[in-house]
Amino acid sequence: MKNINETVGKVSQHLQRTQTTPVGQKDSTPTQATSKTFEEMDTKVINRLFQRLQEIFPKWREIWQSDGEVKAAKRQWAKQLVKAGVSDIKMIQEGLEQARACGWVRPPSAGQFVSWCLEAAKERNGIPGKDNAISQMMALLRKGDHSRRRSSLSPAMYTMSRFIDWYEIKTKDSDKAAKAMARAYDEMIDHWMHGHDFYQQPTMIEHGNPTGVVTESSRKKGRETLAKLMGELKGAD
Repeated sequence: MKNINETVGKVSQHLQRTQTTPVGQKDSTPTQATSKTFEEMDTKVINRLFQRLQEIFPKWREIWQSDGEVKAAKRQWAKQLVKAGVSDIKMIQEGLEQARACGWVRPPSAGQFVSWCLEAAKERNGIPGKDNAISQMMALLRKGDHSRRRSSLSPAMYTMSRFIDWYEIKTKDSDKAAKAMARAYDEMIDHWMHGHDFYQQPTMIEHGNPTGVVTESSRKKGRETLAKLMGELKGAD
């Protein structure tokens, strides 16, 4: 994900250049990055964001009844966006899309808006919900041979599996195993939120036998590969 200062510039220019977008349509105005401080984020980005929220939610004055309350809310939203790691322009766009689609007449809390942004970003990056992710890991634990079976996981789920001590978890009961997997999910999310790529799965050595089942054909291929390697080594003498 982008550096927050770079993103601040993008979001500010995007919100400044676009006007209210009808329900069902997406914002697509191209932007250029500039460097902004946290204080500039408060006065530039949050002002534009609140203009959009006030256009979307007609009864916003029932929540922010005075200019002082609006100013305090802007400060709160700016801090929560930064604290939650909502530092991707697309995340904020998707949060606004959720705001338009929710059908509410009063604006959401800062926490709800952050949740909309994060959930949309997770879906876009192939990250399932925590319960779904734990179920996938528990299925691997029950089936055994988790190292080979992990090859079928998505990048996000493979990364989560890397945060699990599979040898230790085999000794735990199901409740303790689920708690360990929940911690692994949180670590995967933290890894992703800090801008790191998902871990890449190692390439299978035996490409022609991805199931790992030993057959006469796979043995023959192994012997042929070994014979070829030995011939190359002799030729190098």
